[in-house]
Amino acid sequence: APAAKAEPAPLNEEEQGLLFGFLSEANDLERRQQADRILKYHLNPFEVLQVRPENATGDELKAAYRRVSLSVHPDKCRHPQAEEAFEICKKALAELEDAEKIPFYAEVARAARAEAERELRKRKKTQREEMLSRKKLRTEDVDRLRSTFLGGLAPKKGKNEKEKEKEAEEALEDDHITAEDEIFLAEHARDAAHRILNQLEKRRARAEKVFIENDKRTKNQLQEEKEKHKHEEQVEEDWSKDRLDRVDSWRTFTKGGMKCGVGFFFRPALFSPLGEGG
Repeated sequence: APAAKAEPAPLNEEEQGLLFGFLSEANDLERRQQADRILKYHLNPFEVLQVRPENATGDELKAAYRRVSLSVHPDKCRHPQAEEAFEICKKALAELEDAEKIPFYAEVARAARAEAERELRKRKKTQREEMLSRKKLRTEDVDRLRSTFLGGLAPKKGKNEKEKEKEAEEALEDDHITAEDEIFLAEHARDAAHRILNQLEKRRARAEKVFIENDKRTKNQLQEEKEKHKHEEQVEEDWSKDRLDRVDSWRTFTKGGMKCGVGFFFRPALFSPLGEGG
């Protein structure tokens, strides 16, 4: 009869404490990394909640929000910006629940994926060229050795060697996507979306800044025009008042005369030229 497997000895109190501490530190590190990721890709709600555009609906979206937001909740995560990361999660959920905003983020995701696929094709092309170059060198070396030592007899390749070469060539075909290629596509698409959204955000911020400055300039111009108009009205009003005062003063002068000394008044009189009149 086969020997029974020995049961592992139970952990003592000290070992349990060490294990708990290790797991706690690992969990805390994972939460901190999650917060860093959310803060970095905060403009992309798909990346924040780690959902694909085709799956960002209904229960799938809410489940992703609960999973990610709980990992960075300020009560559980020690990251100094945990609260900000938590708020970003709430904003990401609101963005993806808005039917008017989903098409925008989906279009960004498609553009990023297309860019990643172009980069993958370029990468595979380079790898194919390098492989063909190495294969050509190996063929030339084999031909030279065959001519020197084997009298022109070509050594036969083993079955495994042929299969490996065929698999390597197939892996470099554009329509053949390996697990490694999928990782490349996912990472490159994520970074491409991050770059696209950052560029759009910078443009939006510049446009908003220009709008605010123009609005402020317009308001200042209107205020200056208003003050100028008010000043002109005041000048005109003062001039009109002063003119009326001068007219009243002249009328008073012509009617009653101007007082000269004590008890004497001078009334303007009409004078005739010398030699005329009496």
